[in-house]
Amino acid sequence: MNPDTATPTPTATGNVSVLVLTKDEEGNIAQCLDGLMFSNDVLVLDSFSKDRTVEIARRYSNVRVMQREFDTEYLQRNYGLHQGNYKNPWVYVCDADERVPDDLREELLSVARAESCPHVGFRLRYKNIFMGKWIRHASNYPVWLIRLVRPERVRYEVRETNVHPIIDGTVGELHGHFIHYSFNAGLRRWFLKHNFYSDREALEAVRVRQKGLASLKTLRHSDPIIRRRAIKNLSFFLKGRAFLRFVLDYIFRGGFLDGVAGFRYCAMISMYEYWIELKIREQERRWTTKNEECVARMLRGEPG
Repeated sequence: MNPDTATPTPTATGNVSVLVLTKDEEGNIAQCLDGLMFSNDVLVLDSFSKDRTVEIARRYSNVRVMQREFDTEYLQRNYGLHQGNYKNPWVYVCDADERVPDDLREELLSVARAESCPHVGFRLRYKNIFMGKWIRHASNYPVWLIRLVRPERVRYEVRETNVHPIIDGTVGELHGHFIHYSFNAGLRRWFLKHNFYSDREALEAVRVRQKGLASLKTLRHSDPIIRRRAIKNLSFFLKGRAFLRFVLDYIFRGGFLDGVAGFRYCAMISMYEYWIELKIREQERRWTTKNEECVARMLRGEPG
């Protein structure tokens, strides 16, 4: 839909509510909400966007808008889940740069219509799109994320970024995928977002490193999300993580099979890892303090 067209009307009213977190998503929000017309209850939790995100979202008759100043990801997501006053028992959590295809929509509605369900959450996979193609190998597919939940049985973990929901109950799996357009707003936006994410990752990494290595048993856990978290925490102790990440993604995971797009994707992700590595060192080695001490010595005429 063109964001400047008339207010759209939902074509269906399913038993699934949707939570969409936004911050300056003018370029994404209309396409995202177009794919959520199956829900009669979509909540856009906006972090006081400075563009037309809220204006566009309010044109949808099945959309409500709430605003909350962003402080941390886990607090923002917990607020969205627990203060949303949803019409339906199930909530699908969606980012603005994601799209829900028809097969996933039908699967979400099927779960919601079921008279009984043994699970309180469902995880699913996504397809990452870059340079006009699905980056299957370089993006570490399949990555499983819990996105369909009973909100009263879920809370997000206390972590700076890449937070996962903690589920009070069992978790099932959906067959469908959502489509992730992380580069849809352009490379400049991607770099800005990942500069912010690397700040958060570095803060989390310093905390993890202070606690020391956790049990390596979690690397073999049956839950893929717990395994992924264990691998992430272990990576914070590695040296040369940017180079290792490129080798892992491009060679061992077959990123080269994704062609030029795969190479560029691996290079950018490695660069992001290098930013994290540098910011960890900056915090742990007190570079700012050392720089000031060096300048003070030079001003006194001492060797730098």
